[in-house]
Order: sequence, then C-alpha cells, then structure tokens
Amino acid sequence: MEGSESEAVFESLNLSPRLFINETLNTVDDLLDDAFHFYNQEASNLFKTDGTDRSRFLSEGIAYIRNMIQSDLDTRLGMWEKYCLHHVFAVPKGFSLPQTKESPTETFTCQDLLFDPDLDAQLDILRNRLTMVGKESAGLNHELQALERQSASSDHCSELVSQALQLYGQSLYARHVSRYVVNHVRTS
Repeated sequence: MEGSESEAVFESLNLSPRLFINETLNTVDDLLDDAFHFYNQEASNLFKTDGTDRSRFLSEGIAYIRNMIQSDLDTRLGMWEKYCLHHVFAVPKGFSLPQTKESPTETFTCQDLLFDPDLDAQLDILRNRLTMVGKESAGLNHELQALERQSASSDHCSELVSQALQLYGQSLYARHVSRYVVNHVRTS
C-alpha cells in the first residue's frame, strides 16, 4: 500500500490505515498483557504460591503458555494486517475523490471527530464507577472468603460435637447394658 494510489486517497482525507492497524495491534498486545498479568495473580492467589519455589514454576509455566499464544497471535495478526492493507484499505483502480468546493474551515480532521468533551466526561464518570465497583467487589470477595473460613470452622466444630455426642451416647448405652446385666445376674 505504501506509495500507492490508495495511500494518497487516505492521506488526502487525513486518514492513516497504518496508524489504525498499529493502534489495533497495540491494543491487542495490551489486552494480552493485562489478561496474563491477571491470570498470573489469580493463579498465584489460588494456589498460594507467593514466596515459594512453586511461584517461580507457576510464572515459568504461564510465560511458556503466553509465548505460545503470542506467537500464534502474531502470525494471525500479521496475516490480518496484510489482508487489511491489500483489500480493506485498497481503493478501486481509477478511483478519485470528488472535487468539492469546501472551505478549509468546513473540513474536519479525524482528531476533530474523535474529540468530544461530553463523551470524554461520560467516559470518565464510567471509569470512576468501574473503579468503585472493582474496589467494592474486592471487599465483598474478602468478606466472602472470611465467611467461607468461618463456615468451615463451624462445620468442623459441629462435626466434633456430633462425634462427642455419639461417644457419649455409646457410653450411656454401655452403662445401661452393664447395669441390666448386673441386675439380671443378681436376680437369677
């Protein structure tokens, strides 16, 4: 696409397919990094490997899986990039932009279209809400874990009391049987 008719058309519209593709690839890389960082944290918490040799093994295993996925993803995204440049962002041969008589003040750049203060304010509000919900979720998760530990402790105590009652019942039964036998032997 470089130096082609398509590139000239897009440049005249203040658009850059390469910039779009690079931003998309960077976003995918950022998402992958965030996903594996989260996965590593959750696995470490789940398996309680902080500060142990298992932590190193877990990190190495996750890095190995990440590299496999990254390699495959890079190959596929490379093919996607080529496809986009040759097919999606290619204009037909002989295409020309219509000549309009717009004044320079009437044309909008991509940046003008992307900047909307109201939308940015709404996005900031949503980001703040999402942060608050995330903190609340973490707090609720800690409470849930505490309740689960408390429930497990209660279950254990209940089981011990049940065993003690069972032993007491057996002991009581044994006493009654022995009294019966003793009384029966005396009367016979």
